[in-house]
Amino acid sequence: MRTNRLLALFSLIAMAAGSLTLSACWDEQHPGTYYTFTGQTIGSDLASKPEYSDFVRILERAGMWTNLITYGHTTCFAPDNDAIALFLKEREAMARRLGKDVTYNTVDDLPKEDCDTLAWTHLVDVTCYLGDLIPGLLPKVNLNDRFLILTLDSTKEIMLGDSAVYLQRRINNAIVEVKDDSCENGVVHFIDRCIDFGGDYVYDLVDNDPKTHLFSIALKECGYHDILSEWYDKDYKIGDDSVSKGVDLKSAGNDYKVFYWDKRKTNFTLLVPTDSIFNLNGVFDLDDMFEMANEIYNPKNELSQEILSDYKNPQNPLFKFMAYHILPFLTDLSRINGREDIVSTYNAGLLDPEDYFQPYLPKSIMRISSRLKSGKPDMNNIYINSRGTEGNGTQNFGGPKVRGIRILTAEEMKVAKYSALNGVYHYIDGILKYDEDTRENILDRRMRIDCTTLSPDFITSGARQFDASNTGVSKYGSGFKDPKNFTSYNSEYTLSVRAPNTSSSYAYEGDGIDIEGQFDMYVKLPPVPHNGTWQLRLSYRSNSLCGIIQTYFAALPVGQEVDRTDWSPLGLPIDLRVNLESPSVGWINDDDLESASEVEALDKSMKNRGWMKGSDAQRTATDILHRKVNTMGRLIVATEYMTSNTDYYIRFKQLLDNKKAEFLFDYIELVPKSVFDNAEDKH
Repeated sequence: MRTNRLLALFSLIAMAAGSLTLSACWDEQHPGTYYTFTGQTIGSDLASKPEYSDFVRILERAGMWTNLITYGHTTCFAPDNDAIALFLKEREAMARRLGKDVTYNTVDDLPKEDCDTLAWTHLVDVTCYLGDLIPGLLPKVNLNDRFLILTLDSTKEIMLGDSAVYLQRRINNAIVEVKDDSCENGVVHFIDRCIDFGGDYVYDLVDNDPKTHLFSIALKECGYHDILSEWYDKDYKIGDDSVSKGVDLKSAGNDYKVFYWDKRKTNFTLLVPTDSIFNLNGVFDLDDMFEMANEIYNPKNELSQEILSDYKNPQNPLFKFMAYHILPFLTDLSRINGREDIVSTYNAGLLDPEDYFQPYLPKSIMRISSRLKSGKPDMNNIYINSRGTEGNGTQNFGGPKVRGIRILTAEEMKVAKYSALNGVYHYIDGILKYDEDTRENILDRRMRIDCTTLSPDFITSGARQFDASNTGVSKYGSGFKDPKNFTSYNSEYTLSVRAPNTSSSYAYEGDGIDIEGQFDMYVKLPPVPHNGTWQLRLSYRSNSLCGIIQTYFAALPVGQEVDRTDWSPLGLPIDLRVNLESPSVGWINDDDLESASEVEALDKSMKNRGWMKGSDAQRTATDILHRKVNTMGRLIVATEYMTSNTDYYIRFKQLLDNKKAEFLFDYIELVPKSVFDNAEDKH
């Protein structure tokens, strides 16, 4: 079944023509030496090199060889015969430790399953030129369902020809000896050893890291090893054709091919202070860590001794402390705040690229933002719960700036492996606290929440901010059946995360969720950080192919199941086919108004009707501010007193009798009264 699915996937890729769109490059360019185009397939390239004959045999035994001599957009990491010989010795020693009397002299002595896993580990079904990628996880998992890690060693340089120089690269534990050997069906990178495909869980990596001893002890004591052992949802089922062949979907007039996620994976991202960071904060053992956690999560000493003595109790302060350092999805710095080519559409200086995520700690939220450098995200400056020049959403914000906690890059971590079977871990340079100051001050701001962060499935799958330019499919979408936090009353719809496209960035952060059909579904909203009056806003994207939706709202005690009787309609149905120049909205381009006071008056008039223009902090690919696009805006759907210990939901029901009607679900905003009632800015 697995091999058939892979063969189908390679066949699909072969049928589409595509070209590589170059992203940020870490090398100095040298004309004529950057790519070595051989005019061969990956298979013929490998077959022409006798020193890779053992890897060729591995591919043959795994049933992958035919694919590599014909079609595809594949990345192949090729270990030489010496690397395969070392692998044989290691597998033989491992088998003997398990009591097996075996000798692996040649590749043909290996069990078939080892050949399969080795082949799948070294193949990725999109083309990845390492010279074009920033360090971190590769854009897509390999055929063994694992993310590979690219790291750079700035202290070592590799010569290419007489003059070209590039920094030494590693893929997991393997050194890339020759990179970017272009072929007609992909690219080959030659490596000095086989890539490790061990089945470590993410906590194993933390346990084995000598710099994270304290965090590791706390994980064990709080029982997180059981929680962090989750991987697959065995109940999730989807047809093979939906995975390999895809389904058709039309979005804003464009024909998309949507490929469904074949498995629902449970992955984690651990944000880990090292021992030295704990020591700087007066924490030297587990007791110290508990005392710190107790000050944060039990400030009034209201918890019983029974709870305080049981670290595995979800109400225990140490359990909560650790939970806020765990994200229930897999992500990486290279895409946590949007792809570099998309983020470059931000209006630098007005608003930092930001996203809001829900950690494992129930009813909590965190802001992760990145600085801009020359119009691009600065990977060395990604912070958690910071507040800088962007303020909180009000004009002339005068509140205190907060540095936040920085996430370290892969180069700064200096570990060979930070990606495991079910997640990754990143060092952070401080200790995260979801305390009163964080909730009441730092997160008392306009929270613009990209809809692709609303389900961990969208993030873990890689659909969010996926670069589809090297898949061979020009309009690519990732499809989902009942993603987490999304619940449907019927099955008459197609839901897809649209891959960002730099030539058509009429969306916040480029991507978005497209829903097509007779849908009736509800979405669990992120929590508000503190009690108070909040506005809930919905991004508005009009198009003649869209439908008419009725929105509903529900507020329920934490843990209570949603019932059909819980819904309250939010105003009249919304006709998504009508642009904002409709008299009921009153949109007029700023350029057509005579003065700043007229602009302010129009904004106020629209807001009184429940409408707002788009943000002036992002531009389209044609350099038009989103604020000046008459099909983009924001709809205020509710102004409610909301509490931090309540679950909130929004429901969308398609009223138009049209199975092809669309709904472009881009972002939501949760905005406190301190912002919407106090000179809110246009950003």
